[in-house]
Amino acid sequence: MAAQDHFSRIAFKGRFVRAFFLSLFMVAILFVFIVIYKLDERIQNIQVAEQSDPVWVASQLQFELLRLKNELGQLALDYTPQPDIGLRFDIAWSRITVLTEGRLPAVIESYGLNADIVQELEATFGRIEPAIAALAPDGLSTEQRRASVEDILRQLEGYDLSIRDFLVELAQAKSAAMADVRTGLLSLSHAIAYLGATVLILLAIFVFILLLDLSEAKQAENKMRKLADEASSAARMKTNFMSVISHELRTPLTSILGGLALLKFKLSNTHIDETTIKLLDVASRNGDRLLELINNILDAQALSESRVKVVQKPVDLNEVAAAAVEDCEAYANQFGVTYRLKTATETVEVLTDRARVGQILVNLLSNAAKFTPPGGIVDIRVQKFGKQARVEVIDEGIGIPHHLQGSIFSPFYQVNPGTTGATKSSGLGLSISKQLIDLLDGEIGFNSTQGQGSIFWIELPLISPEK
Repeated sequence: MAAQDHFSRIAFKGRFVRAFFLSLFMVAILFVFIVIYKLDERIQNIQVAEQSDPVWVASQLQFELLRLKNELGQLALDYTPQPDIGLRFDIAWSRITVLTEGRLPAVIESYGLNADIVQELEATFGRIEPAIAALAPDGLSTEQRRASVEDILRQLEGYDLSIRDFLVELAQAKSAAMADVRTGLLSLSHAIAYLGATVLILLAIFVFILLLDLSEAKQAENKMRKLADEASSAARMKTNFMSVISHELRTPLTSILGGLALLKFKLSNTHIDETTIKLLDVASRNGDRLLELINNILDAQALSESRVKVVQKPVDLNEVAAAAVEDCEAYANQFGVTYRLKTATETVEVLTDRARVGQILVNLLSNAAKFTPPGGIVDIRVQKFGKQARVEVIDEGIGIPHHLQGSIFSPFYQVNPGTTGATKSSGLGLSISKQLIDLLDGEIGFNSTQGQGSIFWIELPLISPEK
């Protein structure tokens, strides 16, 4: 038991250490996933910024605005061939649309820049759109076209410089943002490297602890197996010793009991003093008790080695119960206890081993007499109980405490282990009875209340009428 407790403490400590390092390992893995997620998020932002570069779009807008103003100037000077002002205007407006719609406004806002100049230019384009459409070659005279172009250029005046300033600020903001991103990526990569190293170290420690634990478990298993082998060997030696001693004791004890019986018979017709007769009676009773103990030990040994054979034949339980009562009457008289048998009114036929059932009933009857107060009555009832035959032994004894009832059929178990004298018990009778009834495919049980007595019963299957 001490060894088992020691191994249990070692196993508990090992489980605690494994759980601790496994928790650290899982936390490190979680941090790795978080860092990788953050890294992926930043890479996605970079990809979005590179795929929809606001600096490039703003530079294209500046370029197209200058080309539009240049071609409007050529048109005002009446150069030939006539430039396609409408196409150039549409291209420039498309650049404005890219900067004011989709993902670029959010990107520009993330840089902390004011894009009002682009919205103002968009509003101006909206105002000059009708005038641009009216510049068709056949739509206006030369003077009217020149005046319209001058008005358009006047409305566009200053936007190229404003767009250039916006472009410079945008380029600077993007450069700073990309520097921050690169710094963040560098720190994240360092964090991933450190966490990766930490995970590997923790994994190595965890594997090392598992190997140690497996080694300790193997050693503990070998120790437990050795202890189990030693215990089994000791148990076999003890059992063999008890069996040999019991066999060796039974033969001389039988001779001694026979001699005591013969001596009592010869002295019964003489005038020998009563003290001698009482001493012979005490010797006979103690011899009978010792012989019963030896027989119980041998029966327990035979049952543990599965050497007990049963021969099942049709038997009337009424007859078996009556024979058991007759065998135990002399024993009950020693305690001043009377048996009262009530058999069934009809044959109670079962397929069983008559001798073994009788042995079980003798054990129950002797226990009942032993623990019943002098002058008490032990009732024995034989009855049919559904498809079962049932024999009940009802005593008026001390009863069995509730907390002890679960172990009543254990070998060498005694309800009152400290008792001496007539009520002293080996603790084998009920254990043997339980094993025998199991061999006979029956059941044994009891109901007991402390201070009010007990009812022990056995049940065996009835032989059906078809049989």
